[in-house]
Amino acid sequence: MFKSFQKEIDLIGDIHGHYDELRRLLEKMCYSFQQNGLNHLENRKIGFLGDFINRGPYSVKVLSLVKSLCESGDAVAVLGNHEFRLIQNSVTGKKIPPELEPFLPWLRTLPLFLDFETLRMVHAAWHFSSIELLLGKSAEEDSFIVETLDKKSPYKQAVSRILSGIKIRIPEELNLIDRFGIRRPKGRLKWWKDLRGKPYNECFISPMTPEICDRGPSDHELSELELYPKTEKPVFIGHYCLPPHISKISGQVICLDGCVTSDKTLWGYHYKGAQKICPSYLIEARATE
Repeated sequence: MFKSFQKEIDLIGDIHGHYDELRRLLEKMCYSFQQNGLNHLENRKIGFLGDFINRGPYSVKVLSLVKSLCESGDAVAVLGNHEFRLIQNSVTGKKIPPELEPFLPWLRTLPLFLDFETLRMVHAAWHFSSIELLLGKSAEEDSFIVETLDKKSPYKQAVSRILSGIKIRIPEELNLIDRFGIRRPKGRLKWWKDLRGKPYNECFISPMTPEICDRGPSDHELSELELYPKTEKPVFIGHYCLPPHISKISGQVICLDGCVTSDKTLWGYHYKGAQKICPSYLIEARATE
């Protein structure tokens, strides 16, 4: 059913319980809140990139809205790593927030990724071999969820790649610090690029300090990477908490996670079906605007 709306879709990045910013972004995208739901004069639809919960104050309100939009056919959504962890905890009997429990049956129906005719949606990385391995797998299957917790299972690695990205260890002596002042033992790679021979400061999606320009990862450390050529259809992701000065667009990869919890800004993209991505279609919204 959603296939007919692919050229009229607005993509939205990580929300993390920030309902006010979500409402403001939807209003800037020309959606109106009415008694019968959310309406758009051009009948556009919405694509959510996961991570609806945690960090912000209104996870339940965000889930309620996203769920209603998906069930009415006005939106599609993919799972984020936060929702997937919630599902894992539930399946293995761990305690989960009681206010989120009613949403679990619906969350478990959401796909790990979506591959449409003109665009792709995944939370963190479109890793081709992992996507192929996960075809037909569903978060509704307890056995599959249990397998994703087994360190020896290829499904664990595949889910980790597409929902959390591809990371490498940072040499301890480099003492690299992220934007929040936290020393990181690992860095998230620009998984869509050929990083062989590149220094560390060119390899990581989010910048760290100090910049390391004379050392970089080995080819072996980069062996998990699978390039995402510019000839491929656009792929929309979230997850990476990009600071404001970092471009949201790199080739055919569009990252719509602007770290709403820290920067109070939620990002979206007004997609019109074009192969070429246009920066002017990026939309940002703050609750206080």
